[in-house]
Amino acid sequence: MTLTRVMLGACVLVVLAWYIGRRDAPDAGATAQADATPGPAAASSRGAARSEAHVVQGEKSTTLATLDEARMTVGEQGRVLRITGSVGRNFAQDLQAALDANPSLQRIDITSGGGYAKPGLEAARMIRRRNLIVRVSSHCASMCVALWAAAAQRQLEPDAVIGLHAWDAQCDARPSPDREQCHYQMQFATDHDASYDSWLREAGFNAYLLGLQERTASENIAVVNALQLWENGVDFSAVSHDGTPMTRADVQRYLRDRYSRR
Repeated sequence: MTLTRVMLGACVLVVLAWYIGRRDAPDAGATAQADATPGPAAASSRGAARSEAHVVQGEKSTTLATLDEARMTVGEQGRVLRITGSVGRNFAQDLQAALDANPSLQRIDITSGGGYAKPGLEAARMIRRRNLIVRVSSHCASMCVALWAAAAQRQLEPDAVIGLHAWDAQCDARPSPDREQCHYQMQFATDHDASYDSWLREAGFNAYLLGLQERTASENIAVVNALQLWENGVDFSAVSHDGTPMTRADVQRYLRDRYSRR
């Protein structure tokens, strides 16, 4: 998952937010259906139709992805670790070093388009063992969602988005005989699916979101905002950019005020 497509997804949500601000319906938890992808239309607890995630289309890679390592910086007297960038091959190792060097660390603020599965799963287990808070700034997609879902507490800034899609080991991008060996190994690669699915379920992702993740091709990304996550039962809190708690009505008002003038 490339950063470009994630940011494109965020732009899509800007458009959706503009529609949210124009709606006259009183339900603060409802979002508009603008250029939505097909999907189940279930009723929310207040009787409004559930809005559908927008799927940003990409192109299937024919070469193995090479990702740069994320940038990790510690702030607020060692209590917050800020992560920006991909889940690269050294991500878990770098995270462990940051945790070891900062025993009072309480929260991770992350912006990431995802990356490699193995270091991502290892990092998610570290986050879970340390009972850390994970706050999403801007966007968190693909493997990054595992880090967010595995957290003791999940936070989302009001204009941040979550990106879901199916996992891809890029077997077809490998030369033979590595390609055939990769396909063979994938038949038994249950660790990724079981762990990822378990964390999402524990975080409150319902059947709609789990199905959305499973059926969205790896080259695409299904973009979901805070209001849609709440609609589908995900357990998280919204906070402003300075950390002030926000209600659903606050988030909708924020999106309306920020984007309705564009």
